[in-house]
Formats: sequence, C-alpha cells, structure tokens
Amino acid sequence: MIELALLGLHSRSVSEGRDISSLLAQPKRFTLLAYLAIGDVGGYHHRDTLAAMFWPDLDQFAARRALRNTVYHLRDVLGEGVIVSHGDEILSLDPLLLTSDVARLRDAVREGRYEDAVECYRGELLPGVHFANAGEVFEEWLSRERLAITALVMRAIAALTDREERAGNFSAASSWAQRGCALSPDDESWLRRAMQLLQTANDTGSALRLYESYADRLAAEFDAKPSEETRALAKRVRSGDGLRTVTVHAERSRPDARGLLPDIEPSVSVATTEAPPAPPSDGSLAPTGPLRQPNWRARRTPPAAIWLGALGAAAVLTVLVIRSTHGEHAHAPTPRTRVVIAVFENRTGDASLGTLGRMTQDWITQGVLRMHLVDVVDPHAVFVQTASASPRVIDPVLLAHHTGAGIVVSGTYYRTADTLLFQAQVTDVATGRILRVTGPIRSSVRTPIAGLNALRSRVETALASSVDVHATQSFDGDEMPPFDAYRDYVNAWDVYWHGDVQSAKALFLRAARGDSAFTAAVLGAVTTAANSNDCGLVDSLSHALGARAQSLDRADRLSLQIADARCRGRNDDMLRLTLERANLQPGNSSAQMSAAAAALWANRPQRALEALARVNPDVDLAWSTDTTHAAYWGGVTEALHMLGRHREELAAADRVPPGAPLTRIWFRADALAALSDSTETLALIDSSLALPVETASDLGLAPYTDGRPQYTMTPAWVANWISRELAFHGDTISARKAAARAVQWYRGRAADERAAPEERLVTAWSLEMLGDYANAEQLSRKLVQEDPQNVDFRGELAGLAAERHDTVLADSLDRWLAAQPVARVMWSASMYRARVAALLGKSDDAVARSREALDEGAWPRWFHQEPELARLLTRRDFAALLAPKN
Repeated sequence: MIELALLGLHSRSVSEGRDISSLLAQPKRFTLLAYLAIGDVGGYHHRDTLAAMFWPDLDQFAARRALRNTVYHLRDVLGEGVIVSHGDEILSLDPLLLTSDVARLRDAVREGRYEDAVECYRGELLPGVHFANAGEVFEEWLSRERLAITALVMRAIAALTDREERAGNFSAASSWAQRGCALSPDDESWLRRAMQLLQTANDTGSALRLYESYADRLAAEFDAKPSEETRALAKRVRSGDGLRTVTVHAERSRPDARGLLPDIEPSVSVATTEAPPAPPSDGSLAPTGPLRQPNWRARRTPPAAIWLGALGAAAVLTVLVIRSTHGEHAHAPTPRTRVVIAVFENRTGDASLGTLGRMTQDWITQGVLRMHLVDVVDPHAVFVQTASASPRVIDPVLLAHHTGAGIVVSGTYYRTADTLLFQAQVTDVATGRILRVTGPIRSSVRTPIAGLNALRSRVETALASSVDVHATQSFDGDEMPPFDAYRDYVNAWDVYWHGDVQSAKALFLRAARGDSAFTAAVLGAVTTAANSNDCGLVDSLSHALGARAQSLDRADRLSLQIADARCRGRNDDMLRLTLERANLQPGNSSAQMSAAAAALWANRPQRALEALARVNPDVDLAWSTDTTHAAYWGGVTEALHMLGRHREELAAADRVPPGAPLTRIWFRADALAALSDSTETLALIDSSLALPVETASDLGLAPYTDGRPQYTMTPAWVANWISRELAFHGDTISARKAAARAVQWYRGRAADERAAPEERLVTAWSLEMLGDYANAEQLSRKLVQEDPQNVDFRGELAGLAAERHDTVLADSLDRWLAAQPVARVMWSASMYRARVAALLGKSDDAVARSREALDEGAWPRWFHQEPELARLLTRRDFAALLAPKN
C-alpha cells in the first residue's frame, strides 16, 4: 500500500520497498497523482478532462499525448495496477493499492473519529504546488479542494468542542475552539466561542489576549475593527459580567437507531431571557407563506416573511409544519369557527420554565388542527402579538379581535413545590363569557411536559363541545417528544420568526435527532433548508422520512413537494402545489400571499394580483407589527411593474404607509424610472441618501450572494437598483447619475462598514455603471480572492472583463460559471453567462443562456432590470421569453 501525504509538506509511506521519492521533484506528475488520489465522485477521471486541466496550453492531441507519457512514468514508479484504465478514456486509482491522508481524513469525519481527523490535517493541501503552465481550471480545483478540506476539519473541531463542553470540560473545549480560531482566523463566531469557553474555564486573561490579537490584526491588515457583538463580549469579559446568552450546541449525526440525518451547524445562540427580541416589522406571516428565495436574501432573513425577497417577490415557499386546518377533509360546506390558541402564561416565577408556555400552545395547536372542526389562527400571528419586549401580558380576547377569531383558548401554569399545575379555558370572543375550564392538570417540575397530553385531550374535548353541542367524543393525545427535543423545536420557531434561518435549522435538526418519530421537527428543518438554498439537505431529509412521508397529512406532503420544486427550479409546479395547499386554507390571508409570490416566480403577475385582491392589508394583516405592510404592497407593485402598468404601480407605491421611508422611496422610484421621469427619480434618490438602513426590509443582494441585513437595504443599494432600472429603459445619463449617488454614499461610510463584502459588491456594480472598470475590477478581484466559490463575485468580474473586451478572461470565467452545478448555484450562473454573452455581442448565446436560467427557476423580475439584456428585447424570441404568461 502506498500512502500519499498531501496535507502539509509532501511525504510518502511505501510498502514492498518501492521508493516514489523521485516524484516529489516532478511537480506536474506528483500533482496529477494527487488529483487522482483525491478523486471526484466515483473516482473516475476522463482523459480529456485531465489533459485540459494539466496541459491547457496544448491542443487536444498534444495534451493527450503528454498525459499518456505522464501516466506511463507514474506506472513505472508506482508499479502496475495502481493506475487503472477503464477502456481508452477513463482512469482511476485502485484504493487497495494507494490511498492518501485526505482520504483518511474524510473517512475519519464520516465515522465520527474526530481526533483522528484533526490529526490527519498537518497543513494546507499541496502547499507551494506549482508547475509550468498551470491553468485556471487547476487553480480553481485546488482552491475548492482546500476549502472543502478545511470545512471538514472545522466540522471535526466543532464536534470535539461540543463534546467537551457538554461534558463540562471547558478547558479542553476552549483548546479545541482556539484551534478553530487558528484554522479560521477571520470567523468571529469561533473567536467569540473560544472567548466564552475560556471565561467559563476561569481563564479571562487568555480570552482577552485572543481578542486583542484578533483586533490588532484586523486593524493592521484591513483598517477595521471587530464587530459590535465581539467588542461587547470583550467588554463583558473585562468587567467580569456573566454572559447573557447560552450557546446551544447542535449534536452531529451519529449512526444510531434514530436514522441518518445530515450534519448541522456547530452552534446557535438562544437568549436565556424569556422576552424575545422585537418581532420583525416586515409584514411577515406564518409558515404557510413563501419565504424569500435564498439567492436573493440573507440567510438570516425573517423566514416567515411571506413575500418580498430582494427586489420584490423573491420568495421560496415554506413548509407548513403544523397540520393543515382542513387536513385531508378540506372541503367543509360552511365557514367554520376560527380559534386563536394563546401562548400559556408563566406564573411560576421561574424564567427557565418560560419556553413551556410556547410548547403548550404548540402542542394544543397540533391536536386542535387534527380535529378538523375549526380553523386555527396562524401561530405566527399569536407569536408577534405575545412575543413583545414589553412585560405586559396581551389580553387573549383582544388578540382574537386582532386576528378575527371567535373563540380563544388560553391558559396559565403555576408551581407548587415540585409540582406544576396547568389550567386552560375556552372563551367566547363576542360575549367574553368563559365557555369551558379545564384543569388543573398536574405534572412534575422534573418532567414538565408529562401532563400536556392530558391537557391537550381535555382542551380538544372542551373545544369540540363548545363548537358543536353534539360533539361528545374525547380525543386521545399523541405521544409527546422528549422535553429537550420539544424545547429545541419551539425555540427553532422563535428564532425562525426572528429571521435567523441557520440557527432555526440547527435546532430543528437537533430536535429531530432527539426523537426519531418527531416528524414535525424534520419538516421544520425542510422549511429552513429550502429557504437557505440547502437543497442537498432537503433531499436528505426527504429521504430520511422514507415511508413516513406517505402517512403525512395532505398539507405536509404538499410542503415537501413545494420544497422539492423550489430546489429544482420548477416554478410552474411550485405555483400549482402552492395553490393546492392554499385551497386547504381558504380563509388564510398568508396562503393567498404565498400563492401570489409563487405566481410571480412563475412569471404570472396577473395571477399574483388576483390572489392579492383577496387580501385586505388593513384588516387581514391588522395583527402584524409592520404597519407599512411593505410585503403586500411590494407584491402589488412588482406585479404591476412586470405587466408594464407603471402608472398603477406608482399609485400603489403612494399607498404604502410612510413607516419605512427607504422602502417607500424604492417602490416609487422604480415606477418613476420605468416612466422615464428622471428628474423626480433622482430627487427621490437624493432624499434617500441621509436615511438609515432598514434592516427589517432585509432584501438581500444578488442571485447567489446572501447579505447581512445591515448591508442590504441601504441607500446605496436603492440608488444602484434604480440606476439599473433607468439604464434598462435607455436613460444611461440618469443611470450614471444614480450610480454616482451610490458611490458617494459608500465613500462616506466608516472604514469598517466600507470593508463589508456586501457594500463592496454594490459599489462594484455602481462603478461599472459609471464606466470606472478599473476600480470596479479591483473590488471584484478582491472579493473573488476572499470567496472564490461565490458566483456573484465571479459573475461580476466576468461582466467587467466583457465590458473591457478581455475575451480571454471573460471566456475563462464563463467556463467556470458553466461548470457550476445547478444544485449548488441554481439559476445564477446561467444568468451571468447570459449577461456576459450579451456584452460580447453574442445575442444567440445570450438568449440561450437566459432560457436556461429561466428553466432553472430564475426570478423573472431580474431580467427586467438587466440593462445589458434590454438590447435583446428587439428579438422576438427573447421578448416572448420574458412576456408574462397567462
């Protein structure tokens, strides 16, 4: 067996006395061997691919001949049988005769041998490797593999840190965390974790030294400073104050009886206080609505935001985790009573039991929905009304008036010694009369949810008899998940509704691992995966459900299908499925907005307007904390824009309440730009430059790039978007003036804000619009260096190369874009290729690439704001491609 050591300086371990040290002096041969050893899926390599990668300067015949010679020399050194030919075209290695430390590292991580994995990593993959005429394809492969290996090691380090922290070995945990800091020196989440663990281990000095070293490096290299969150943590460490949050670590998957669930993020932070942060003011509703499409919004966007993603209805349809209010029997002949189930009030005096109120509400909601006797108010509506930073208790009857419910189920829980007492009541909203009282139900403080099954059964019986005097049956409770799993589940919804998709995903997955039968947790994970562009996780979770998927209620099965359709870019299927799911909830306004968003993705704006016409924002959305209802009006204005009805679009924009001035300016300026009113458009942009960013709008940046909220809905972003709209309609002079405003705003920012990749990307766009290609390229190249796999960064650089007629670079980047799997980047690569082709005057290619992007699920609105594609509208085929569908 030959083992290659590819991590760190090259070395080799050889059996049977064979010496391969001569290869180390032959970089191209050694690197080709390393490439074969690391291997793609299946370990098979086509000769043409190898020839093009390692001899890009030769024609195909000469490159294949050079490959044959290299393989001959490798076989001479390694011995026969190591390199295997499969016909005339395919090569592979025999894994029984040759392996590598990379393979051992991968196996160790997969098998949970994390110490072994970290031990395998002795440095960067193939450090210092260089051979003559190495092409860009090889450099990109090497960069990609280095990132993948680093990610594997970080995963192992995270697991070891979690393990030691759970065991209370804080010193060991902090050592692993510091190793994570060393391997990922720019990731402040690792820095904060290491500081927290060091403080817990009573090593405050090391925590502060770690912080100061990072701060010094940041100042010296980037003229920047740590984030506010990190600085606040350092301040608390210095003062000796206790940390205000508790880090909840997500367990890695294990090959046990609970099934194979994919890995999750290393940690998420959940506030220990019971008062959650203020709910989002973006008009977001419940998980029945679509989420913002992950390519157009930050991964931490308010995931229940029904509607607008960046630049309109960039939405993805979320999974309905709780059962449909109509279930399999959806066709009720008459309207049904609407019920709001309030969060139970914690009167124990123990804040640590506060989550129990949400758990009780959720468990009763799950049961009541299965009764198929009543409609249940969207749980998110309940959440935003009760999850206030104010300690004031929301009157449940008032809550019912806000949500249009006729009956309220509310309750409290108390503590007496080691016993918890739960009590519920059913109240008629119209009269204020209490119809039924249930309880008290007793449960031990040590097992607080043990009595919730009994409570739910009694509430269901009381509610049924209140709605229908002939209903006398009782309802048996299901088996509840373990307390820890259920706590993670309800906490996941809390952070989900506050916009932290990644933390919610981690908590849902951990809840699912805590109980293999906890299907609702798996579906919650599907929701967050679909809305963070993690389509591989959607597939894995669907596979993990297996036969259980067939026993799901109809709405849940539809939700899985919607997630699958979104991930595969089947926008028409997504619309059809969403409409079918909306039919299960005819009285739910969020279901109508969900259908409208899906209609916009399917390029059916008239259908979107029809769905929105069924929603009265002043009444149906009255419960929302977002009084601007920007999500609703954004959908209306986008649909009208797509239909070319810009006067009506402007009138709709004028109806947006003034609570979010930057968003309102964007809606109005978009319509005015399309109407060629450049004077008022530029005046609006000028008035926006002094406005603060609007994080609640949380729009996103580009088709692939996520954006942190504080860097997305900025005046510069609005100015840039409007500049593109002006250019699309032929007013390049005004477009450049708008772009100049964006650059002006950027240059007035503090150094640490200007350093944010989101702001640099928007600035690069604006500089390109101004024709300042040199500075735009400088920014773009730096972004590519920092994140080589980012499609938007490379797509922008490709566009700049095309603008400068650098066809060599443009073609090279186009090949990279073409090689990106749709499963990872969805439609973004094809869209950028269309843009590059248009800039190079290849109109046939531009139309073909645009068609590919739309077939891959592209957001149609994007193509209506790309100035480079506007010139193709004279072609019938392209105009037909963009024309709204009936």
